[in-house]
Amino acid sequence: MKLTELDSSCDNGPCPTIYATDTGELVVQGFRVDDPEALAMMRLPDTETAVRIPIDLLVRVARDHLS
Repeated sequence: MKLTELDSSCDNGPCPTIYATDTGELVVQGFRVDDPEALAMMRLPDTETAVRIPIDLLVRVARDHLS
């Protein structure tokens, strides 16, 4: 899978980032959700995980890359 960085929440170092793939999907890098109550509410299957990203990052990517 080829990733293209669309936007990030910081200028240097690893931080929440949104990538486009060559398969027409988005990949999100963020802070792992480890709150047991939140995870129980989402009922994630073993093949999925949840991450947190800033709302403004998602808004920027939608405005600048997906419209």
